[in-house]
Amino acid sequence: MLRIGKLNPTRAARSPGTTPERPFRPMLTGAIFGLAGGDGLAVTRHPLHPPSHSVPTSCRTTGMQDFNQAELDHFREHGYVVIENAVEAIGLDQIRAAYEEIQAETAPAWQAMVESGVIKGGYGHGPNAHTMNNIHNHHDLWLDLAMNPRITPLLKQITGPDVQTMEMVCHCHHAGTQAHTGWHRDWPAWTHPQYTLKTKAFYFLDDQTEDMGCFSLVPGSHHLPDGPPRDRYTGNTLEDMPGLKKITGPAGSVIVWNVLCWHTGLANTSPRDRRIVIYGYQPFWVKKWGHEPPPERIVSWANTPARRQFMGVHAMEGRASWDRKDVPYLPEQLERLKTIRF
Repeated sequence: MLRIGKLNPTRAARSPGTTPERPFRPMLTGAIFGLAGGDGLAVTRHPLHPPSHSVPTSCRTTGMQDFNQAELDHFREHGYVVIENAVEAIGLDQIRAAYEEIQAETAPAWQAMVESGVIKGGYGHGPNAHTMNNIHNHHDLWLDLAMNPRITPLLKQITGPDVQTMEMVCHCHHAGTQAHTGWHRDWPAWTHPQYTLKTKAFYFLDDQTEDMGCFSLVPGSHHLPDGPPRDRYTGNTLEDMPGLKKITGPAGSVIVWNVLCWHTGLANTSPRDRRIVIYGYQPFWVKKWGHEPPPERIVSWANTPARRQFMGVHAMEGRASWDRKDVPYLPEQLERLKTIRF
């Protein structure tokens, strides 16, 4: 049964005199991860919410339905939507087993890095968090989850019919550790008249509670032209950000969210690790492989046109001019090429 929280009907508006959103920039080449736009800006008050922690009620849905308008409306209004029971097509136990296999395999290198004091990597990779990259090299399950049928219809509405996967990461925020990142947004406020230029999906492998260093954001902040005043809300004041919303939910849930939302991860004061799987999605014309060919494992897995598109190899919808020319087309894609101009 579909279950949706009460939606806030008020559209977030910019305050008079604020700068319009930066224009859409079409010449993006390669994936852009972990960039913070407008850090340290002198913002005196969040214009979308009063100086308190009151925020719109989460939109939560349950089950294995196709895309529905309420999910899209909540995403567009508040910048996120939480969907429960989101991994039934893959299997939560299978996802956990694959995660634990990668964690065990990569833990020695992570521990050695922490002990060396030379910290490298995104998503707070370091003493407080273990980031596991290139997970597609370990198991095809991660490629299957990238095309999760529970959220694919929604992603096509959000990012466009030519949506592709831009990143896939396993992440562990260890029990009893500090926050591993500050307030930020992932890039400047580049916009498109119809679609969101980058969307992420965080899957919860375990029940997520507020004391687990849960992912947190300011609903509606994706409408703002500037990034968060991160220098004002840091360390002991990290949770004082006006409008902060802690994202919790049962195991098997996913939050789909706009990377322009102001967001952070909090201290994990619980006795439990916070385990999540991270995916990023963008339109097909934003390329991620650069001059390197896509990994052979991904090409082998991508044995249908839909899979080719989701891995950024060949478009099923959209312009063929953005296709990889160093990967042979599938026979059915060759037929499509005969019918399009570009």
